[in-house]
Amino acid sequence: MLKIIFPSIMLLPLTWLSNKKNLWVNVTSYSFMISLTSAMFLWQNDMNNLNFSLLFSTDPLSSPLIILTTWLLPLMLLASQNHMKKETELNKKTYISMLVLLQILLIMTFSANELIMFYILFEATLIPTLIIITRWGNQTERLNAGLYFLFYTLIGSIPLLIAL
Repeated sequence: MLKIIFPSIMLLPLTWLSNKKNLWVNVTSYSFMISLTSAMFLWQNDMNNLNFSLLFSTDPLSSPLIILTTWLLPLMLLASQNHMKKETELNKKTYISMLVLLQILLIMTFSANELIMFYILFEATLIPTLIIITRWGNQTERLNAGLYFLFYTLIGSIPLLIAL
């Protein structure tokens, strides 16, 4: 777990310290290496949990979700390079930072041991997702889409909060 969380956190300084020319190459290749490292979760025993702390661990249910999350970041970076060509360097770095923050929060969400921690981390993923939708959406209705996303997700998660 720490082999994935710490390198993912270090993607943030890499993003902001990379020069304009090598930004996409650095972040994409580094995130691809993180996704290759996450494949080690495929070989864990089926019956044992990998406990990393009192709050986080992986099991056979959460391991594939963590692997898919880490594979999603390099694919999103590859897919969005053409879309982000006309943006300023600050907007590109902010966009990449939001994607990296989303990956970190999702990894922590999928490896949470307690339901309240799962709920808090799940709701925390709304913030970078909402920023990505409202700032870098393709159509002019992206603000309405972000508003609908926020309210429907919050209303949909109220039963989980009440059940906790």
